[in-house]
Amino acid sequence: MISGPLFGFRGIPPLFKVCFPLALAIVLFPTAAANLTALPGGVWGYGLAIISEIAVGLLLGITVTIILNSIRMAGQMIDVQIGYSMASMVDPMNGVQNTLLAQYLYLLALILFLILDGHYTLIMGLAKSYDLVPLSAATLMNGSMPLVLIKTFSGAFTIALQVSAPVLAVLLVSDLALGFLSRTTPQINVFLTGFLVKIAVGLLTLSFLIPLLGTVFHSLINMIERDLYSLMRVLI
Repeated sequence: MISGPLFGFRGIPPLFKVCFPLALAIVLFPTAAANLTALPGGVWGYGLAIISEIAVGLLLGITVTIILNSIRMAGQMIDVQIGYSMASMVDPMNGVQNTLLAQYLYLLALILFLILDGHYTLIMGLAKSYDLVPLSAATLMNGSMPLVLIKTFSGAFTIALQVSAPVLAVLLVSDLALGFLSRTTPQINVFLTGFLVKIAVGLLTLSFLIPLLGTVFHSLINMIERDLYSLMRVLI
């Protein structure tokens, strides 16, 4: 829950952050207990087993966060071309510097993630992890694990490019049109006019793409499920 995409906001009450994982642990306890062969002996063995399980949970949450952040990356790519990157602000919920469209698309992504039952996919992946990776059986020094994370990041970057590509293409055409305009009509201050034109064209193009994000999120949820299982398979 700490490394997942939903509990990263500061506005969530601390009591909920404590009670929800506790309730989830109670619900998943029978599944975890059914796959437990024997507890590690000694304090050091038990402590290492706890650290191992914490690492497995963090890896699962980080994988989901990387995939959802592909929408934020798409927004940042659009912001750079549209000119909103100059108006970057400090995000009060995450405590980091973020751009306008990136924050808007990420919040929209979280809403669609909940509407399309993506949180159920995350909980089911957590429950399935006790079947694929039994307690105290994870192998964190596996050389295949970094490859899976790199593949996940490359897939997220590809989705970010695919989402932002239509807007970037339209903005490129507008840049070319403004360049021709500056050559044919030097009296027009293209530098100042270009800001308004690119913002209007970029937002108009993005408004046509918003209804299509549902299809993108179906593929994102499938990607989350696939990458979670791929990660769990290399941890044993």
